[in-house]
This record gives sequence, structure tokens and C-alpha cells, in this order.
Amino acid sequence: MTMGEGGAVYTNNSKLARLVNSFRDWGRDCWCDSGKDDTCQYRFTKQYGELPLGYDHKYVYSHFGYNLKVTDMQAAIGCAQLEKLPAIVEARRKNWERLYNGLLELSDKIMLPEKEKDSNPSWFGFLISVKEETGKSRIELAKHLEANKIQTRNLFAGNLIKHPAFDEMRASGEGFRTVGDLKNTDFIMNNTIWIGVYPGMTDEMLDFMIAKVKEYILG
Repeated sequence: MTMGEGGAVYTNNSKLARLVNSFRDWGRDCWCDSGKDDTCQYRFTKQYGELPLGYDHKYVYSHFGYNLKVTDMQAAIGCAQLEKLPAIVEARRKNWERLYNGLLELSDKIMLPEKEKDSNPSWFGFLISVKEETGKSRIELAKHLEANKIQTRNLFAGNLIKHPAFDEMRASGEGFRTVGDLKNTDFIMNNTIWIGVYPGMTDEMLDFMIAKVKEYILG
């Protein structure tokens, strides 16, 4: 689905829904919907933390939260797209399977994504990791694909502490803590790339992507 920017979380677990809504709404403790004040009947009746007795529950914050509410326009787009969601999910799974089967013969040279046991994901994209012993380069693979009008992405930030933002933290003396040697994040930073499984792609487009990956890896 797309909502212009951002997205939505859906759950049928009432406890999880309340937590998600709280984090979304600056960390508020109150769960009353907008325009339905005092549904919880706690508005002026309780004491929270060191706040005064009867402090308006609508403005009690029990978590460090965020302002993650979508606009009305985004919500309208999301509601309309819900009707298309089964077809979107089916297409993404189909496209992922075609890429996987088409690139399986390269499994000695690239690491392919695998499903977790008992899972059936709606895939964000198709992840390729170039094995270090092949002598091939993730950057050169990306350049080859982009030159053939196949858009690529890194796996987001890779190893975060290698980014300039952390240079500022080092320079300021604030410092930061890491756990382990981060060898897997270093591998992802150097070797991993996404290609797409967009629902609108045809078999011809997917086969072209497969061919261009093979062209570089086997070239």
C-alpha cells in the first residue's frame, strides 16, 4: 500500500492497539477517541505520577511517544487502498518468487533471502547480498542495474556508526555504546542491495532484472 508517505499499523489485539495509539499520540495515557471525551471516565478522577489529583487524563503522558498521526488525505488514500490490498500482496509474493527462482542458480555467488518458518511475507523488496569470495562488488552491481534503468536501494543505513552523524557524537564527547563487533551490519553495509517487487511489474520486466543481475555476476 501507499499513502503518499508513512503508513499504518493494523492489529486485532486490543492491548497492542492501545499501546500503538499511545506511542502514536505523543505517549498519551488516555485512550478516548477525538470528540468522545471521558469515555474512560478517568478524566478528572485520578492521580498519575506526581501530577496533582484530578489532573485532566487527556493530557497525561505515560510513554515517551511521537506525533505520528496521518493527515485526513493520507487516511483516505489508505482506506481506498485497503480494497486493493489482497491483490497487492498476491502480486508482491508472485514477483518475489519469480526473482528467487530466476536467481537461484547464482546461490553460490549471492545470498538470497529466505522465508522464516511458517511465514508467508508480503515482501518489501528482493534482497541480494554479494558473497565476498566472488570478487564482485555490490556498488558495481548497483551501477550496472541503474545503468539499465533498474532502480536499487541499499539496505537502509547498514552500519549506523560509520555515518557522519556519529562523527559529531565522537567529536562532542557524548559517545555511544555498541554490542559485539557488528560484523553482520558491516557485511550488509558492503554487500547487500534491494531490487523491487512492485505489484505493477510484468513477467517480462522481472525476467529483464534477472538477466541483468546474471550479466554482472557471471560477467
